[in-house]
Amino acid sequence: MVVIGILIALQIDNWNEWRKDRQKEKEIMQTLIENLALNIETLESDIKFLSEYNKSSQIVISVLDNKLPFTDSLASHLHWARVPKRELSLSVAGYEQFKNKGYDIIVNDSIRDEVINYFESTFPKWFAIYHVVNPSNRIFIDYHVPLFYYKQGTLTPIDIESLYADRYFLGWIRAYAEGRNSLILHENELIDETLRVLRLIERELANN
Repeated sequence: MVVIGILIALQIDNWNEWRKDRQKEKEIMQTLIENLALNIETLESDIKFLSEYNKSSQIVISVLDNKLPFTDSLASHLHWARVPKRELSLSVAGYEQFKNKGYDIIVNDSIRDEVINYFESTFPKWFAIYHVVNPSNRIFIDYHVPLFYYKQGTLTPIDIESLYADRYFLGWIRAYAEGRNSLILHENELIDETLRVLRLIERELANN
């Protein structure tokens, strides 16, 4: 009877531990869902900024290509057209919690592998590309600083006629615009993959 009692006690302990682990699994998956949803919002917000910068780029390119007269509104567009990009910070808190608890906390092998692949493979590859597109460039900054009068959020050309003929400056504006197009495409791809993984986790959590 003593042995049976010990076995029952062990089973109860195991059951309690299993229940605690399943509760922790749910908490981690919920945190992962929240993190991924936040990352999608961050990426969507950045795409809006990049798109607005590129509207300014197209205006500047058109003015310089066609030697259109300077207007006060162009000063703002000249400022935004030369902005490289914002540095994105995407959330990985849920994944760190997942790692710290131990990968086996997520019972479903497929979901576990998807989460690990997303944060250990997709994320690093994505950021490796992101970091090399449209970085802040000291050479371009040093070059264009003497060409303008600066006021917060605006650039007014010292000599608009010289700027019309400045193919180097225009080349950089075109390059930044193309870089933004690349970033928008790149960020949309990450949004799609993030949403796919998020939906998988949501379905798994709903079924638990």
